[in-house]
Amino acid sequence: MLPNYLLLNDSCLQTATMLTMLLQVFFSELKYTYVEGEASYTVLALMCDIGGALGLILGSTLLTFCEFADLLIALAFTWLKVQTTVDVALKN
Repeated sequence: MLPNYLLLNDSCLQTATMLTMLLQVFFSELKYTYVEGEASYTVLALMCDIGGALGLILGSTLLTFCEFADLLIALAFTWLKVQTTVDVALKN
């Protein structure tokens, strides 16, 4: 259904006049600011950070493997000690 103002006015010019708005935009000042972008993080700094992170990860991984090997050796010695104690007890 059409709005009332479209039904009452047959002329396209009158309808366009009713639906048109004039908008004027002005700048408050005639100044401008020039902004220049500069890279603050260089490729060398990025490579250094990646290398540092990889070194930290590899170091912690190596430390974990060493601790795991220490655990296995401690378990092996404990198992051998229990076995020798059981063997000595069975022989007596």
